[in-house]
Amino acid sequence: MKFVFFLIFYVILGTTGITIPVLISQQFAPNEISIGFITIVMSTIGYNASERIMQLYDSNSRSKKTEMFINLIALVIALLCTIYVCICILKPTTIWVSIIVYVFSCLFWWFQNWNNKNLEKTSASDALGGDNF
Repeated sequence: MKFVFFLIFYVILGTTGITIPVLISQQFAPNEISIGFITIVMSTIGYNASERIMQLYDSNSRSKKTEMFINLIALVIALLCTIYVCICILKPTTIWVSIIVYVFSCLFWWFQNWNNKNLEKTSASDALGGDNF
């Protein structure tokens, strides 16, 4: 269920701002695609990392502090890559930077949600209030 959620909402719906304009115009504009990918990266990593940092802030556990540090590093890397893509938008490397960072953001999303109980396998009857019919 988690993989289906990831595929539908993060990959397919998350990239519609890139795929629909490319399908409509039938043109590949690398600078627009770079901005699209980096926007996805910053919005998802920004939200996920900051939410997780706030959850872990008062923890004294070493493993929790390590996880907080990983989230902070991910946030800083996403921000630096966003700044690079926005400043150097006309360079041919920006498309590759944005795609690579997008792939890492997919891995980061999976890392953030590996124990998310809301994404566990549920039955169709859960949406209808249970099996009490």
